[in-house]
Amino acid sequence: AAAMVQTTGSSVAKTVDLKQISNLPLASRNAIDFLTFLPGVQTASTNRNSIVNGLPQASINITIDGLSVQDNYLKSSDGFFARMSPRLDSVEEVTVTSAANGADSSGQGATQIKFSTRSGSNQLSGSLYHYYQNDALNTNTYFNKRDNLAKPDVLLNQYGGRLGGAVVIPKVYDGHNKAFFFVNYEEFRQPNT
Repeated sequence: AAAMVQTTGSSVAKTVDLKQISNLPLASRNAIDFLTFLPGVQTASTNRNSIVNGLPQASINITIDGLSVQDNYLKSSDGFFARMSPRLDSVEEVTVTSAANGADSSGQGATQIKFSTRSGSNQLSGSLYHYYQNDALNTNTYFNKRDNLAKPDVLLNQYGGRLGGAVVIPKVYDGHNKAFFFVNYEEFRQPNT
C-alpha cells in the first residue's frame, strides 16, 4: 500500500499502473491519450494540444524507460506528442510528475511523463487483439447531415499481440528466476483516398 504522506520527497507525482490504464475508455491504443484524464491536464481541443498545470508545452518531457521519445523540434508547439508512441500492451506503468521534480530530472522539463515498459516473468502471459472500424457500422454525423455531405469513408484494421515469460529451452536451459523475454507487436492499417 502507498503511504498517505510522502516524507522522502516533495515532488507532486501520480503513478498509474497497467490495470488502471487498460480500464480507461480510449478511442485509440496510444498510451499518451489516457494522460488527458489525469488531474492538472487541460485539453482544449485534441489530445496533442494538451498542457499540464497551465505551463507551456515546451515544459513537458516524455520518456520511455529513461529514453526521451519526444519530438524536440516541435516541442514548443506540440509538446504532448512522442516520436515513438507507447502502445497500451507494452506499458507497465506511467508516472507523471507535475511539480517539484527531483534532481534526476529537473533539468529536462517542469512536467515529467515517464513510461515503463513491461517485462517478462516466470509466468508465460500474452494477449491478441484486433480493432476494426468501418463506415458501414456508423451513421453520418449531425453536421454532415445538416450540410448534405456524404458519410466519410472509414476503414481501420489495428491488430497485434504481446508475449512475455521466462526463457526456457527444453533440456538445455531453464531461465525461471534468471532470464526473461517480452515482445510486443502492433500493426495499424488505415487506407485513405
